Amino acid sequence: MFLEPNCSLKNLSEAVLQLSNFFIDHPRDQTPWNESYCKLAYRHYYFPLNYIRNQRVIEQGQTVGFFNHLEHTVDWGAGPGTASLALKNNLHLKSQLLIEKSTTALSAFKDIYEQLQNPTMTSVLDLKKITTDKSKTLLTLSYSLTEMTELPLGWDKFEALMIVEPSTRDDGRKLLHVRQKLIDAGYSIWAPCLHQLRCPLLLHSKSDWCHDRIHVQAPDWFKKLEEHMPFRNNTVTTSYLLARKQKPTFNTKNKIRMTGDSLEEKGKTRQLVCRNESREFLTWMHKENEPQTIPRGDVIDLPENHELKSNEIRVKKI
Repeated sequence: MFLEPNCSLKNLSEAVLQLSNFFIDHPRDQTPWNESYCKLAYRHYYFPLNYIRNQRVIEQGQTVGFFNHLEHTVDWGAGPGTASLALKNNLHLKSQLLIEKSTTALSAFKDIYEQLQNPTMTSVLDLKKITTDKSKTLLTLSYSLTEMTELPLGWDKFEALMIVEPSTRDDGRKLLHVRQKLIDAGYSIWAPCLHQLRCPLLLHSKSDWCHDRIHVQAPDWFKKLEEHMPFRNNTVTTSYLLARKQKPTFNTKNKIRMTGDSLEEKGKTRQLVCRNESREFLTWMHKENEPQTIPRGDVIDLPENHELKSNEIRVKKI
């Protein structure tokens, strides 16, 4: 990692903490790109973390063929171009358009933009002016919907949407409502959901939200940076949606998705799972099985030998 001239890890940690406090105190405000601390913290701290988040979402989409036949990307609220760079590094694209209101961000991260596939940058917030074939275009909103009350006008003209959001309760539950809006507009959810029914976390809970947990091995410089900060990133979390007008082609029969972390209870271990509208737990009874810990967000096969009891899918001893 190469820091700015005259910048130490301590200076960087102070910038990160300052930006973190801004996000906590002003969760719906626009990112303060004009501030030097913001540009420093984003380039050296938030950019790699958000790249990991976007990479995870792209990998999940590739698993189910979500990106097939998409040739162009439009990155709404592009910031430093994190999502666009992750997409370019994983997909064969013909062009990429980055829409960012802040001209400061457009200039500050020009070196990242130059790595993209036939990039075009604009600060004009208008999806109507896009001339690419929208039937082959992916509209991306990466950490930009959190600053908005609604999806940008014209979103429903695009074949596909990729929305990546912070894994906070407010943003996560907001995304669950957006999920239903997409379905009502005729879109199909390709990931993370295994169904198009109502979300069980909205239906049966007032506080739960959906997010993936990514286990990472941080490089040495990142570990040294975190020595100066009061928080750690042993895992990275994110909430996301992948939606297309085209219906999914993959088979979700007998599949379940882990939507909760492992919970130790008296005599059993269980994890919240999703496969339909029901709020269910995959459960290991200690007297029958050694419990497993499956990463949150993983999709697995429904155990063949199981029994349903109340809201539990109990794994039976083989």
